[in-house]
Amino acid sequence: MNQISSEQWKQLGRDSFDARLIAIIRRNHPEQAAKMDFASVVGAFHRQAAKAQHYGLTDEHSAATFVYTAWLMGEEFDTRIPAIAQILNDKRMKAIEKAKALANFSRLVFRTLSGGAPRSAA
Repeated sequence: MNQISSEQWKQLGRDSFDARLIAIIRRNHPEQAAKMDFASVVGAFHRQAAKAQHYGLTDEHSAATFVYTAWLMGEEFDTRIPAIAQILNDKRMKAIEKAKALANFSRLVFRTLSGGAPRSAA
């Protein structure tokens, strides 16, 4: 009987995580996705997932929110935007709170850039 090692399970999880994030990008950003080299995108996902862990975003939802935000805002968004850096480095905040703050910030930025009226991030 074949057995799957814990490292193989981890790799399967990473592959699934990558595939689901790529599917989200393809679904929500089809024009940009058509131009992308997904092998390099997966490398960026892994770098961002490692950064997410550094900030305490260790559950899949929080890590995915961080990785997707990095894809939208640029790889160094976490250090380039002072308010985001402050939130991510706050040891008192839970991962879910940080992820919600990232999602709210992204929505606010893109709503404002598209000419929409800013709404409460609550």
